[in-house]
Amino acid sequence: MHVVKLSVIVPFFNVQTYAPDTLRSLRANIREDFEFILVDDCSTDGTADILLRARDEIPGAVVHRHEQNGGLATARNTGLDAARGQYIAFLDGDDWVAPGHFAELLARTEALGCDFVRTDHVQVERTHRT
Repeated sequence: MHVVKLSVIVPFFNVQTYAPDTLRSLRANIREDFEFILVDDCSTDGTADILLRARDEIPGAVVHRHEQNGGLATARNTGLDAARGQYIAFLDGDDWVAPGHFAELLARTEALGCDFVRTDHVQVERTHRT
């Protein structure tokens, strides 16, 4: 049985403009013991097609599609129900992380002996960061 160390849950709803960047960042975080749970919360734009392609292109990616929109919390709960990892991380479908982010986060979490960590985020608009 393949041991999953980290499950990354990513809810998506009508974010076809941003989803490619999100998925590109997941590709830059692939590890054999990571899984990426992509939850399509009944998108009506091209998001569903983007996620189906990603499922085939990103090792460890699985797609769950809601038949009706349930909102962010419901999509995250769908991901939690499917998660097999020892640790859980959340990323929104219109966000991205740097290459190696999840491996570093996991390493620091384990080094500290923590059960839970929270990270801040940076908002980027063109060349401005907040």
